[in-house]
Amino acid sequence: MECRLCLRSAPAESSVSIFGDPHPERLEQRIRTCCQIYVKRDDGLPNTVCLSCITNLESLISFRKACLRSNETSQVRLDDCLNIKTEEVLLEELIWDDEPSLPTIQQKNCEISTKLVLHTGEKPFKCDICLKSYTRKSSLKSHEKLHTGIKPYKCDTCLKSFIHKYELLLHLRSHTGEKPYQCEICLKSFAQKSSLLSHEKLHFGIKPHKCETCSKSFSRKYSLDLHKKLHTGIKPHKCETCLKSFIHKYELVLHLRSHTGEKPYHCEICLKSFAQKSNLRLHQKTHTGIQPYKCDICLKPFYRKYDLVLHLRSHTGDKPYKCEICLKSFTRKCSLMLHKQTHSGIKPHKCDICLKSFYHKSTLVKHEKFHTGVTPNP
Repeated sequence: MECRLCLRSAPAESSVSIFGDPHPERLEQRIRTCCQIYVKRDDGLPNTVCLSCITNLESLISFRKACLRSNETSQVRLDDCLNIKTEEVLLEELIWDDEPSLPTIQQKNCEISTKLVLHTGEKPFKCDICLKSYTRKSSLKSHEKLHTGIKPYKCDTCLKSFIHKYELLLHLRSHTGEKPYQCEICLKSFAQKSSLLSHEKLHFGIKPHKCETCSKSFSRKYSLDLHKKLHTGIKPHKCETCLKSFIHKYELVLHLRSHTGEKPYHCEICLKSFAQKSNLRLHQKTHTGIQPYKCDICLKPFYRKYDLVLHLRSHTGDKPYKCEICLKSFTRKCSLMLHKQTHSGIKPHKCDICLKSFYHKSTLVKHEKFHTGVTPNP
């Protein structure tokens, strides 16, 4: 087994295939990013890399990222220093024989004070409605627009309105498909820079935001804030049709499609429609035939890592979800939630023809076929 990068021979257990599972393109892309070497399958050259070179690749990527972050931090500090120097020069220019009016001096001093406030953490500008504080007056004015409900920036494509212009610019990328920010490690692209920065933390395992209740960590503060709502037990978003409640608004939006039948995401190849974008992406993989996640025990391949994790439980017998009432265990959380309905006695799915109720929607669908004359599948 000869290494593609250093040409040293190594035993099979000390070598990694460039095109192997579970990430068939990840190692290839890292070699391309770090070494500017374009590796192709079946090009006649060695297709394995030794563990020593993989370690060097990881170190090179880590070092490059550290350099980029340091350069960005230094540039921000330099810009801050230049801005402060500029303010100092402007202040000196105010010293004339004829002293300028007081408002002009106050305006300049206010701008310099804003620079200093950024370093002290002081937030002197407070919203009179919700009492939220800000370091800049401009940030306060931008926040106050939320209370007015006025959204002056409208999308010409879908007519959705926004409070701020930058929100409209970000939204337009959802129509154009533009993703200008690309990860240098796996080449994945993003529409927002903040999404790219959060994604890059996944490569290095950085999860600085930790839940104080269950100690679970997240790479983004936004994800932590969403997670904390699970511990409160409050579900403010309620479906007016079946009265089912949800913690997050996006969960309610997705649920409503089960009543309306709306499926806004369409496959461009077979025109099949889906209610969720994630289901469309999963379906599109079936056209490529690529199943990168493979079971080490029975070699069965899967499109998603999540499906592989669930499949492995069939080999290990692991059932992590347990009913607190009858102690029955399940491999999937959704199976546990369906099971709990049998203890509550609530049958939310009702037949419109004979008014018979059922615990599960799948049972209702099977029942309705008896009224239509269609023989249900065994």
